[in-house]
Amino acid sequence: MNELIRKTNELLKNHGFEYAFCGGWAIDLFIGAQTRKHGDIDILAYWAERDAIIQYMQSLGFLVYEMLGGGKAHHITDVRNQIKCKRNIFCCTQDCEMVVLTETDEEGIYFIDFREVGQTKLNFIEFLFNDKDETDLLYARRHAVKLALSDAILYSGGIPYLSPEMCLLYKSTDTERKGYQSDYDNAMARMNQRQRRWLSDALTIMYPEGHKWMPL
Repeated sequence: MNELIRKTNELLKNHGFEYAFCGGWAIDLFIGAQTRKHGDIDILAYWAERDAIIQYMQSLGFLVYEMLGGGKAHHITDVRNQIKCKRNIFCCTQDCEMVVLTETDEEGIYFIDFREVGQTKLNFIEFLFNDKDETDLLYARRHAVKLALSDAILYSGGIPYLSPEMCLLYKSTDTERKGYQSDYDNAMARMNQRQRRWLSDALTIMYPEGHKWMPL
């Protein structure tokens, strides 16, 4: 297992909130090997535990920012003061080389410049918040698209990760992004019939006029 993923899992586990690796690292955890270079670490978490996660990361010395869109982010210094217009936050150390933040005219609001240097140290984590009910993980862009939690959250050596079919559904919005097509190709080669069928049904719902990855 990649040492960076192992260290991140050790950092997050047993602190009272649920999480799972998502994005490209989740595909690699599913496959059982690192297939490409990854820009950063993405973590699935739940809206209900957002404040607890922010406070925990702050207690470790991380700076926490919520994404606003338009290339801007809000520095969260108090969980009672959040904008919550996007589902993702990122946490970075003061000396993190992966992101450059520039002050705007608005207090606490920064322009963001992400550097594609590839993550090698545990100095950056992005959390993407989701909803769930008692039995299912709900797709953030359309809650009617759901996957049983037992199928959505898988484990590799005790490390939780988002299942490939749900990962690929998220990646389906930007198939030309670097690494996404290879993630699709690598995952499809290993996914079982149930996983393929769920992804096919979900893509049909989300893209009734068709999609690059249809038919499977």
